[in-house]
Amino acid sequence: MAQEMVITKEIIITEETKPKPPLAAIVYGEIIYWGTLLGAIIATIGTAFAFIAGKNYRDIPQVFSLAWQGNNIATVWNEVIGKLPQGHWYLTKLSSGDGLTMFGIAFGVFAVIPAMFFSGLALLKQKEYLFSALAFIAGLICIVAFLGL
Repeated sequence: MAQEMVITKEIIITEETKPKPPLAAIVYGEIIYWGTLLGAIIATIGTAFAFIAGKNYRDIPQVFSLAWQGNNIATVWNEVIGKLPQGHWYLTKLSSGDGLTMFGIAFGVFAVIPAMFFSGLALLKQKEYLFSALAFIAGLICIVAFLGL
């Protein structure tokens, strides 16, 4: 009988063998991470302020009541403040809990815009012209969306 010999090879991953992530990925990831984290902290503070201080742009218990009744967003806003807010309504209401909460959410989402442009610059530095152009185009699309155009 022939004996089978199995040779196993252990691969030890050290700092020297680990592949380094691309610069553009690091830049994008860091900006998204910190922007989202800061936005979440602001939104959490705004939510706490909304419930503790009770200084809100809209009546929070009424909003919850209407939402749990199954009303759509337009009905909820029309019942609570008389109209459906447009654009970045929260910028004029930052002293209210729900305005601050919405600002935190918007800030976290906004982080994608500088992340796109700075990662585009990193790609340009690495001579990745196609991907750099795509990052800049995506950044412009995000700006247009953020402005509501």
